[in-house]
Amino acid sequence: MAKNKDKKTNETFESDENKENLPNNEENSDEIESNENELLEENESLKNSLTILQADFINFKKRIEKEKSQSISLANEGLIMKLLPIVDDLERAYENKIQEDEFSEGIKIILDNFKEILKREGLEEIESKDTLFDHNVHQAILVEKNDEVESGYIIDTLQKGYKLNGKIIRPSMVKVSE
Repeated sequence: MAKNKDKKTNETFESDENKENLPNNEENSDEIESNENELLEENESLKNSLTILQADFINFKKRIEKEKSQSISLANEGLIMKLLPIVDDLERAYENKIQEDEFSEGIKIILDNFKEILKREGLEEIESKDTLFDHNVHQAILVEKNDEVESGYIIDTLQKGYKLNGKIIRPSMVKVSE
């Protein structure tokens, strides 16, 4: 029983001690409200930071995709530039055929298929024949007086020019009327 009495005395002493250590309710309420405001401000700041980081990440992804697309486009351009002399040779071979036979028709089929593939990749021929000379897409190799063709118009195309996805990769080499 003495133990129970000591135990109760200790509990009473501890509860009195705790009461003395507790701040009054008003001070406690102000402190809680202050902490709540600080936490709300910090939360808002973190939300803003997250929004900015998300926007930065989206912009980063877009920039990487654009750079990737440009790299592929440049690689395609380089490859197509290397293939254009083959197109020129096939066209010359077909145009200078000695006779109509299966071999010349085979060249024509290969040339047409090859051109179709390049067209799907964005390659297009620059129109030159019977058009007005345009220094942006044509390169004048020869100038000739010709009474049948108006001055400044193209008489003949010596080498075809090409655009790849709207960009001139090789100007047409032409003969222009004086």
